[in-house]
Amino acid sequence: MTANLAANLEAPNQLRRNAVGVAHVVFFVVAAAAPLTAVAGVTPAAFAYGNGPGVPGTFLLVGVLYLLFSVGFTAMSKFISSAGGFYPYITAGLGRPAGALIAQIAQIALATYNAIDIAVYGLFGFFANDIIKSQGGPDIAWRIYAFGLGIAVYFCGTRNIAFSGKVLGFCMIAEIAILLLLALAILANGGGPESIHAAPFGSQAIFAKDFGVALVFVVSSFIGILYRHPLSASRRP
Repeated sequence: MTANLAANLEAPNQLRRNAVGVAHVVFFVVAAAAPLTAVAGVTPAAFAYGNGPGVPGTFLLVGVLYLLFSVGFTAMSKFISSAGGFYPYITAGLGRPAGALIAQIAQIALATYNAIDIAVYGLFGFFANDIIKSQGGPDIAWRIYAFGLGIAVYFCGTRNIAFSGKVLGFCMIAEIAILLLLALAILANGGGPESIHAAPFGSQAIFAKDFGVALVFVVSSFIGILYRHPLSASRRP
């Protein structure tokens, strides 16, 4: 206890060391990617405005690119201990001027993240009301559900990071279970009217018209990878 107190006094503006385990970090990163939100919110937009049938192949392509990126990212993490996101990596690799430039550009990303957060509240309110109405419940304005979610987020944010990790762990298990049941139901019904085939993974389907639009939506589905390094500063060895 004395050691923890001393550590907090020495670094009051840093993340507390040894606060979370590997499982917590995994849950935070995967939860930031929000698999269920990607399937229900992002994927339909990619199908509608992007390359249509080529979206599954686009997910596979982007997943491979992120896998290659993660190799170098993980290797550099052994030498960079800052919780400042990608800024210390770019500064270490390309110099301080490049890092400062990226830090300025990152302000756009910050505004985008805030816009995504606002959109998620609206998305939650809409679907919560829709589900409750479908089960015979009352028709309540989506703003009420969004406000309730805001209170829950505030409560979790004021607690310690380990508590939030446990909450996210429960939610992630529920998300994965829902998506697994959905996938099994699709497979059990033969994949729909056109059945299951490998055409969506072909180059003609992937690099079809509006591939770039689909790429924007698909890349955003992997956004959770950004949170891995800042959280590692609090990870238990």
